[in-house]
Amino acid sequence: MRFGLFFQVPESDGHTHAERYAEMFELIALADALGFDVAWLAELHFGGAFSLLSNPLMTVPVIAQRTKRIRIGTAVTLLPLHHPLSCAEQAATADLLSGGRLEFGVGRGSIPTQFHGFGVPTSENRARFDEALDIIRLAWTQDRFSYRGRFYEVEDLEVVPKPVQRPHPPVRVGVHTPESFAHIGDLGLPIYSGTTTTPLPQLRECMALYRAHLATGGHAWGADQMALMFPLHVGPTGAAARAAIRPGVHKYYRNLQTIFSRLPDSYGEHLPRLRAIEENVANLPFDKFCRDHAMFGDASEIVDRLQAAREEFGLSQVICWFDQGSMLPRDEMEGTMRRFAEQVMPKLGTGGRP
Repeated sequence: MRFGLFFQVPESDGHTHAERYAEMFELIALADALGFDVAWLAELHFGGAFSLLSNPLMTVPVIAQRTKRIRIGTAVTLLPLHHPLSCAEQAATADLLSGGRLEFGVGRGSIPTQFHGFGVPTSENRARFDEALDIIRLAWTQDRFSYRGRFYEVEDLEVVPKPVQRPHPPVRVGVHTPESFAHIGDLGLPIYSGTTTTPLPQLRECMALYRAHLATGGHAWGADQMALMFPLHVGPTGAAARAAIRPGVHKYYRNLQTIFSRLPDSYGEHLPRLRAIEENVANLPFDKFCRDHAMFGDASEIVDRLQAAREEFGLSQVICWFDQGSMLPRDEMEGTMRRFAEQVMPKLGTGGRP
């Protein structure tokens, strides 16, 4: 079992953008000292209320300079929004400057503001994703290559630098819908999912689909096949943990509402999702959120629930979102990280259901 932690870094009242980045760097340095394996950084655009991390690949070498061993991942690089040749160059440079510590998490994206902002039709996101990933892997593994696709054409190019890790940095695909679980199962690639977008009841169905498509495609279950992100808080008691994080959960939905409400009504397709977010803001279903989306409790509760999730889903990595909504005081954020490292990580053995 490996242990990661997730950063989204929204704006915070009274703090500059530079201060928010500095705090993230300090927390990742603490995570490195505590023994966490991977720091995962979101890529999100066009809304500081939700996130300031528009280009996480640029932060990889900075984090590497301030840490000793922790790996740095993107969760996820939104391939439909990037030219694949530029993305291949940037990611390879990040791997080189970090000494081979990049975890290349990729996805097709689902937040409409991002596609609206870049002028990319959401209907093209899966086809663009597939094409971009093919090109990036060719760029990393071939001295020169050509490619002809629907969106991109490459004619006899050498793409440099090459990444340090060979044949390339580990690729993990973010999946949140049944269609994505099935499609990435067909490709046989390791996956990353999160319970904020794929709650546990839905995840059970999606994982069955993923396993079926892996098997149909002739792909074996790998040692690092499945990583799952949970909003997670370890408190001195279960009640204290849930009370401490509840304002952050509410803030998370308010931040989502801010992002979705700024799209023009003419965009249209986002409106049903906006209505659901507005309902969660007005009537936060916190008990249901605790049950289906999150792990908030004392150390023993967290150990028991993570052990059950590991066995059920075959988890090779648990990714902790310790401060969903960014409402925790700094000392409490560090406290939950330390409790997890000292009281939870040693209790979780290795392996999971194959």
